[in-house]
Amino acid sequence: MTSIGLEQAISSLGKPYMTVAAESDLIDRYAGRVPGMLIDIWRTAGFSGYADGLLWLCNPEDWQPAVDEWIHGLELPFHDDWIPFTRTAFGKMTMWGARTGRSLTIDSQNGLVIPIDQTESMADELDINLQILVAIDTDTELLGLWDEDGEDDKPMFRRVRKRLGGLDASTMYGCVPAVGLGGSFTPRGMGIVNAVDHVRFLSTVTQRQVMNWRF
Repeated sequence: MTSIGLEQAISSLGKPYMTVAAESDLIDRYAGRVPGMLIDIWRTAGFSGYADGLLWLCNPEDWQPAVDEWIHGLELPFHDDWIPFTRTAFGKMTMWGARTGRSLTIDSQNGLVIPIDQTESMADELDINLQILVAIDTDTELLGLWDEDGEDDKPMFRRVRKRLGGLDASTMYGCVPAVGLGGSFTPRGMGIVNAVDHVRFLSTVTQRQVMNWRF
């Protein structure tokens, strides 16, 4: 099987919706904590947005407090040094674990914390890079993984974007008020909010549920 290079990873991201450069000293602080592939992606693509703002490479230092608050006090089947590296327009985060790989997803809108141990895919560089590639692929067939269905069971992103306009690196679409406070997960129930602040807020008003899925 052939290796996966940076060029393939950047191609998987697609055309940037908004380009956001990453400071070199910030990236350097994560050397050795995340795979070299991810370091190279950050150096090349920064913390930019893709698929019209549906998927973002997120600044791990900005998003770490949100991760810590979402998993605080939860009984998880395993633990790791989790570092956020993607987030969606609706605040769904993907984390990289030093030992367990792409092993944690936090779906803040729905209150789901999803740990999936990828330790078996950590011995080979190709398997490590494949994990990253899956997390950043904006191929049309995979975009549904990053979108959210509304209360009518229909995808929300295009409808909300048409109604509210586009996002930037610091914002997301969130229920106003939050669902836990009586809001509705519909296009009319959404607003553009500060992304990190809103996800942290959701951890305090949303019932968190650990999904111990097995594959």
